[in-house]
Amino acid sequence: MPSSLIRGFGGPQLYLALERLMQRIAVELHLEPLDVIRRNLIPAQKFPYRTAAGALYDSGDYLRAVEIAAGDGRIEELKRRRDAARAAGRIYGIGFSAIVEPAMSNMGYLSTVMTAAARDRAGPKNGAVSMANVEYRSARRRHRHRRCHRTGPEPRDGAGARSCPSSSAFRPTMLKWSSNSTPPRTSGPIAAGTYSSRFASGTAVAATWAAVQMRDKLKGIGAKQLNVLPDDVELAGGKIRSRSNPDNALPFGRVAGTSHWSPVMLPEAMAPALSETGVWTPPELEPPTHDDRINTSFTYGFVFDMCGVEIDPVTYQVRIDRYVSMHDAGRILNETIADGQIRGAFAQGVAAALYEEFSYNEEGAFLSGTFADYLVPTVSEIPDVEILHYESPSPFTPLGAKGLAEGNCMSTPVCIANAIADALGISDVTLPATPRRIHALLEGGK
Repeated sequence: MPSSLIRGFGGPQLYLALERLMQRIAVELHLEPLDVIRRNLIPAQKFPYRTAAGALYDSGDYLRAVEIAAGDGRIEELKRRRDAARAAGRIYGIGFSAIVEPAMSNMGYLSTVMTAAARDRAGPKNGAVSMANVEYRSARRRHRHRRCHRTGPEPRDGAGARSCPSSSAFRPTMLKWSSNSTPPRTSGPIAAGTYSSRFASGTAVAATWAAVQMRDKLKGIGAKQLNVLPDDVELAGGKIRSRSNPDNALPFGRVAGTSHWSPVMLPEAMAPALSETGVWTPPELEPPTHDDRINTSFTYGFVFDMCGVEIDPVTYQVRIDRYVSMHDAGRILNETIADGQIRGAFAQGVAAALYEEFSYNEEGAFLSGTFADYLVPTVSEIPDVEILHYESPSPFTPLGAKGLAEGNCMSTPVCIANAIADALGISDVTLPATPRRIHALLEGGK
């Protein structure tokens, strides 16, 4: 069937196998599934943690995140709902899943298709480069350019703006973002883009470096006009002012405009243009070893999900009764944007678990070629999800942030599958769990 890259690609299939196995271990050994998960989590004191395949998990307290998600009566409530439903003769099950969410790919993993000898001849391939440009233009506006496209609307006071330390000097209307993978006026890195949830881990860091450079340049210009030392200058409230004497201040636009209108007033040897480029490539992304071990990503978040589902005995429809999703993505730059990304991934995870499917008959004819047959859930079919955050800042990135936009595409399908297995008391679940498949399971058919 046709296939292509999509949010979290590869992860849903991997975790469907791993987390179904965890649930089967619990069933076969007569253990609580949540206890099996707890026993197999990496202890907090082991981070940074090097895996057998070479990945370097940067930070986390997985057990603490699980306990928070299960706490406040959430797990008890799920069990009460299950017990009440089963006492009334209804079909109800509880599912769990725990995954690691990588972000900002190490491009060196692509070279593992070559032999070690061929890699030696070709030279090392590794890393990931992020770039961002900050420049001051006319009309009192600072312009930020990043080497990645937006995948949705972004408020002016968004994650990018909040990641930059000099943002306090500007009102939101003074900031303008643009984004291209290959801007016409400057060159960009080969690996630019929004794939691999790389904005928080990489692009935001590059934007920070560019903003720091711009801030230091503005402080130097302002110090000369205020007749103070650069260390005594601060940017706040739309002004550039003396830290020790806040009344000694000038509007931001006047100081920044010096570079355009009065370059002779600039400090000695300072270039007049207010344009700075930040570049970030983390040293942790090393080339693969001779035995193909490699740290494939820069940061690694953690997701723990639990849900309760009920299956209608007449229509065989699976209904998600309650869903809780805990995310450790390091420091959250903007919770509104983060939660929006999580909800989008959750919707796609529900679609994969219960709706979307390429269907063929025994002769190979394609049966789901229209949206009347290929079921894409709408807002009416997507239930609410309780989103929780636990922050363990990454020690490898200056902002402490990790990616989080893809996690529920990987955790949600198997969490629902485990709940269906618990509800029906079966050992195998094929996704999507459509009413046709549920009917066949209940009736003993193929």
